[in-house]
Order: sequence, then structure tokens, then C-alpha cells
Amino acid sequence: MLLNKKYWAVMLLIAVTILSSCKEKKVNPPELKIDISTREAALKEARILLGTEARIAFAGSFDKDTVREFIAGTEINKPDKWGIEFHLMKEDSGTFKNVYSTDLLEGSFTGAHVSKEKLQPGNYEMVYYNSQDYYIGSGGGEIFAYLVDFNNKETYYAHLFMERGRSISLFLSNNVTPETKDFFLNVFKKDYSNLKIVSKDVELEE
Repeated sequence: MLLNKKYWAVMLLIAVTILSSCKEKKVNPPELKIDISTREAALKEARILLGTEARIAFAGSFDKDTVREFIAGTEINKPDKWGIEFHLMKEDSGTFKNVYSTDLLEGSFTGAHVSKEKLQPGNYEMVYYNSQDYYIGSGGGEIFAYLVDFNNKETYYAHLFMERGRSISLFLSNNVTPETKDFFLNVFKKDYSNLKIVSKDVELEE
């Protein structure tokens, strides 16, 4: 009988100790995820990571994994270096890191169109850039367009240019696929139905 009393006394003491330790444990609040749900929120994070050169940013699914990610576009405007770059920012341990950047590309984000495009249903998204009429004047001009495939680390390029005395010309980079070629042609033929595809790119004089 005495042993039974001692047993229950020990069990009661253990139970009280466990309950007391549970009360003392602090419940940590859930870790807040960085907001990239809107273009404004994504751009705010891009500027923290890449500086004030970040001009555009938005979330999407730009490759075949499921990690949260967004793209950011930076613009450099210096006497010896100018153009734009696109960066893929991926979540890693609660923060975002730049995992891939394009080469410096001709263009500006001023007046440009930048969007996500799915060229095949159910596939990842590409980033589409079009400089629109930013480089076009009364005497002619040019339009730069890109499709950035972050999954395959490829940048597809289209350059439409027009000068007095010559037809409207469209150059496509050598790496274009049938899907990206059709995309560019559909875009440009809406406004320039008589364009001519050329095999050599040009650099227009300023």
C-alpha cells in the first residue's frame, strides 16, 4: 500500500513538472513571408536587394520548380554603359536571392511594355519586353523586343527598324524557336503588316 502511495506521488510530481514546463514555453509567432503579391510590393523588395536601378518587378512562375520567385528589371544609364537587365529572384530560407541575370540588353523601361507570357499551355512563363515607340521619331527609329526564358537561360531578341528610303525590317536572333518566332511576328505584323524579315541586324545612327 505504501509503495502505491509513493508511486502515485511520483507520478503526480512528474505531471505537475510537465505542465509547468509547458506553460513556460513561449509560442513563437509564425514567420511572416515577404510580400511580393503586387508589382509595388515586388519592386520594393527588388530595390532592397538590387538598389535604386530596379525599375520593374513582378511575381510569377518562371521555371519548373515551385519555389516562390519574382523577376526584377534594372536600368543602367551611364555615359559608358547603358541598357536593361532582367534578374530572377528566388526565395531561400525566408529571403530572396538573385539566381540568374541576363546580359545587358539594349532598351529602356521608360514607356516600355513588360509582361508575363505563356507560349505553351501549362508551361512556365517567359518575360516579354517591348520598347514600343520610345526610340521612334519622325524620321524613323527602332523597337527592341525580348522574350526571356529563365528556365533555359535564353534571351530571344527581335529588332524592328525603319529608316527613310528602306522598307520596315525585322531582325530575329539566331536562337529563336518556332514558338518565339511566331510570337514576335504576331506582335509586329499587327502594326507593320508589310515588314520584311532580314538576316542581318543593324545599329542605327543616333
